[in-house]
Amino acid sequence: MDYIEKFLKENYTPTVTESKLGICCYFKHKEGITEDSVVFFEFAKKSWSKKPIFNDRQYVIVDADTRDIISFLNSYYNLEEENYNEVRRVIIDMAMDALDIFYNGD
Repeated sequence: MDYIEKFLKENYTPTVTESKLGICCYFKHKEGITEDSVVFFEFAKKSWSKKPIFNDRQYVIVDADTRDIISFLNSYYNLEEENYNEVRRVIIDMAMDALDIFYNGD
């Protein structure tokens, strides 16, 4: 799925915003052809898991709306339904990378 990640990086800009309700990573099309897609995150709380949380910047994905990106990709690559989970995984990985850059400045 490297071609999908390359295509997304060429056509979309992940933009992270933070509010008291949580964190959003918007995927904005560089030319405005599609509506923004979004991945929603919340900060992890210690009571959510028995695993230890070592820092304040751990987050959990709570929702994602990726319909417009998948429709746009489908028009270029004729995706099958079994490819959708892989595409969503690429989008979520890109969103997590954008969050790391947002918080760590790398």
